[in-house]
Amino acid sequence: MARLIPRGSSLWPDIGPEPAADIIQRYKQQWVGAWKDPDEDDRLREYISSLGEPIHFADAAGLYGYTENGAGKLVIPFRFAEHYFPGCWPGAAQERGDCVSHSSKNSALVTFASEIAFGQPDQESGAVEVVPELPSAGVKEGAFSSESVYWWRGYNGDGWSCSTGSLMLVRHGILARKNYPSLNLDMTEYSGRLAGLYGSRQPTAEIDAEMKLHSFRTVAEASTFEEIRDALAAGFGLSSCGGEGYASTRDPNGVSLRRGNWAHAMAIIGADDRASTKAIYNEPLVLIMNSWGPWNDGPRRIRGTNIDIPEGSFWTPWSHCRNRDFHVISGARGWRREKLPPFHIGIAA
Repeated sequence: MARLIPRGSSLWPDIGPEPAADIIQRYKQQWVGAWKDPDEDDRLREYISSLGEPIHFADAAGLYGYTENGAGKLVIPFRFAEHYFPGCWPGAAQERGDCVSHSSKNSALVTFASEIAFGQPDQESGAVEVVPELPSAGVKEGAFSSESVYWWRGYNGDGWSCSTGSLMLVRHGILARKNYPSLNLDMTEYSGRLAGLYGSRQPTAEIDAEMKLHSFRTVAEASTFEEIRDALAAGFGLSSCGGEGYASTRDPNGVSLRRGNWAHAMAIIGADDRASTKAIYNEPLVLIMNSWGPWNDGPRRIRGTNIDIPEGSFWTPWSHCRNRDFHVISGARGWRREKLPPFHIGIAA
């Protein structure tokens, strides 16, 4: 995926919210919200290595017994977020070229909610993740603040790489969607203008300290469907950058195929490896969460269940997204997790 704009330039004029249709049109016109940066990829790998953590999720899965955990199954950890934060999907619709921070936030939300379900203490602090007290408006806007991640991009223009967005989650954490009177910040509702509050100017030490209260130990790269499936089966969300566009209408099973090109970041929140699904599509499916609000239409019911995928999301065959970058977001305890409650894994048929 080529980087088409110089760092520091602005993709969206800072004039406030735009209709979702206008945002979609900007992507179709090859505006860039996400790019691949090999130097930033190397920076992330170096940081992970400095923590003594695996760079590739396959290695983490082998160390902690996650390999093949999702084989042949419907894996839908987005349900943890729905359980603890009812109404959190699809969250606020993107208003500027900050899709990487939305993808980072959505993947972090899956991991965080799974951590709550896991219920075990952090190995270093001894703290146990609990559901934070959030106003209903904050939950509806996505429970976590994408803006607080975007503040660490290091420049004032729009667009970013998923590797750096994931790294910032690890180094700084994230703010919940609520009012912070001591910081003079109200993060309850998403704002494109608020996303631009910091950039070349970094957030304060006080903001950084507050963000670290919701922390993520590490990140790992994934490149195969099996890695993605097993990461999701362990309750870890993924952030993904790529150049693929998708149809805005889902088929009877909630599937959208590739259409056009978007330089765009989106979160991965589910996988379907059931034999019956592969009999229909000749391959497994990946569930993608977009950041444009309820931008698409069509059926949302997961085949063979009474469960709906979130508004704004869609399934797509693995071959339609396999060339994207994928970053698995760990919990505060890193990759250590016991068996999760079963309701995020559906029937194996």
